Amino acid sequence: MLQIHAMPELSQAAFVALVEGQRNALRLHCYRMLGSSHDSDDVVQETVARAWKNRGTLHDDAAARSWLYRIATNVCLDELHRRKVRRWPVGTVPPVGADAVDLTHPGDLDAWLEPCPDTWLDGIVASAEAAYSQKQSVALAFVVALQKLNPQQRAILLLRDVVGFSAEETAQALELSVSAANSALFRARTEMKQSPRESDPVDPGLLERYLRAWEQGDVAAFVSMLHDEVKTTMPPLPFWLEGLDSHRAFYRPMFRPERRVGLKLLPLRANGGPAFGFYRAAAPGEPSTPRAVHLLELEGSRITGIHHFVVPSLFPLFGLREQF
Repeated sequence: MLQIHAMPELSQAAFVALVEGQRNALRLHCYRMLGSSHDSDDVVQETVARAWKNRGTLHDDAAARSWLYRIATNVCLDELHRRKVRRWPVGTVPPVGADAVDLTHPGDLDAWLEPCPDTWLDGIVASAEAAYSQKQSVALAFVVALQKLNPQQRAILLLRDVVGFSAEETAQALELSVSAANSALFRARTEMKQSPRESDPVDPGLLERYLRAWEQGDVAAFVSMLHDEVKTTMPPLPFWLEGLDSHRAFYRPMFRPERRVGLKLLPLRANGGPAFGFYRAAAPGEPSTPRAVHLLELEGSRITGIHHFVVPSLFPLFGLREQF
């Protein structure tokens, strides 16, 4: 563990060691606050700049972690004051029929939540005081629910129940009284209603069948794996589908041979669950290029959610190649 001896002001070397030790955890914290994996790195950079500028305010090396989280949280709050909240199509707009989906719609990249790669969790250990595991804290349902809280409630719930701050540390970070912070935490927990449950163990056979159905254009096999109330989203397109009939009608054209030219699905992990990098070629003989990060939600042996994040710029964040 880093020992900071130069107090009250950190040396450059000690500062760099401190920041690098916390960078991944801060990036995830900012992702949860903002709902954007793209923006989280920018906000962490701003956090680092503010921390360096105000390094003289750190007087106790034991408080270094909470000092960085306090700065990062306030950078996120400043950012949230300047922009609209990222939402999720389900619950924001009504579901549509398969014939109403316009795949040429430009969408709004800043309107909807983004996924985060599971590699961001590497090396991060949840605090003993945290109410959520790291995997729970990035579950898509949890991140969606967070965005429904006002920014202050979101910050307080994350600092207390994910980061593991005490009531006093949380109140100090947000310049509130302890009673005000506790009151906001109660409201946030009530709004969240229930903790996201730990995901069921993923059946490798289900994922293999799912991949094979896409590769072989087998619509019947694909539909057989879906839950009766399955949902499909396509951020940044402002549409979502629900139910087997809509899914059967929507995906049937997707499985035609001409739509599967150069189709490749690379397995990966996102938001604590199974996902794929989805590639397709524009025409035979052309390279397969990024189309979407494709995230699945599962319940037992059925797929309850298929989320096509049609944002090719996500691919570098997931360490995915540019083309085949």
